[in-house]
Amino acid sequence: MKKGIITLIVAVLVIMGALFLGRTYFSRTGGEKVLLLSGNMEVTETDIGFKLPGRVTALLVDEGESVSKGALLARLDNGELASVVAQNRAALEEAETRLAELKAGSRPQEIGQAEANLGAQQAELTRLTKDYERAEMLHENGAISTAQYDAAKGSYEERRAQLQHALESLSLAREGPRSEDIEGAADRVRQALAAKRVSEERLKDTLIYAPISGVILRKNVELGEIVNQGTPVYTIGDMASPWIKVYVKEDKLGLVKLGQRAKISSDTYPGKAYDGWVSYISSEAEFTPKSVQTQEERVKLVFGVKVRVRNVNDELKPSMPADVRIMLE
Repeated sequence: MKKGIITLIVAVLVIMGALFLGRTYFSRTGGEKVLLLSGNMEVTETDIGFKLPGRVTALLVDEGESVSKGALLARLDNGELASVVAQNRAALEEAETRLAELKAGSRPQEIGQAEANLGAQQAELTRLTKDYERAEMLHENGAISTAQYDAAKGSYEERRAQLQHALESLSLAREGPRSEDIEGAADRVRQALAAKRVSEERLKDTLIYAPISGVILRKNVELGEIVNQGTPVYTIGDMASPWIKVYVKEDKLGLVKLGQRAKISSDTYPGKAYDGWVSYISSEAEFTPKSVQTQEERVKLVFGVKVRVRNVNDELKPSMPADVRIMLE
């Protein structure tokens, strides 16, 4: 008699255990068949740092603050790079001015000056030509020495050379600069422009801007600290699209599909459900994490599944416990 009662009690307990385990995974809410799972809220974290090493001179936000994409967050000491930018800008302006002068050609005043110089050289050559002819005649008659004759001849030939130079100068002034000179000046402008852009980009690298909108989760350095290139200064959490990683038993994995609708709830906002969807299903099985199942359940294989959530008004926070109901129908 006692043996029959014990057997009945064991059967009842087995049935109740089966019902409990089934409820862990399946439930019907409003006529919908769902898969019940639990996890913690997580967000995509982005570490941001400087592209250059240097001393931190400004940290403009603190942990817990919300930032918008493109907001200025931190600054390095940039005095030296700012000077380089100023020098390159001045060099570019000088090169551009020189190119503009060459393209404009000779000014009327320069042409007039060259013409006046040519006229003066012609007049002086006319005078020296007469002196030279007179000296030549006197030297033939023995009236002047050879040295006097040579001096008159030298002045005449020197003035002829100066007249030729004046003619060439006037021709150059009228024709303007050569195309090769203009192209060379244009090359120098391009070189100066490239140098300016490189220095400006390096100057921008002394600033950190938020790559995404989110919340500052961690501030990893302090004001005045010397940091290396790429050292994380801030860690930003993307609060717009948090996710929950849950674990599905191997025999239930076939019920879960990418894009499948889900409802997420948390103890912080009882009775409120957030829309979500399955965004990732692991292709490799793993043992259940200790924090998820009991000791006897840990030996069973599970698959990690990520469920994205539409975070209305940024109400959901990292590490917040949440329940997930994946809609199976």
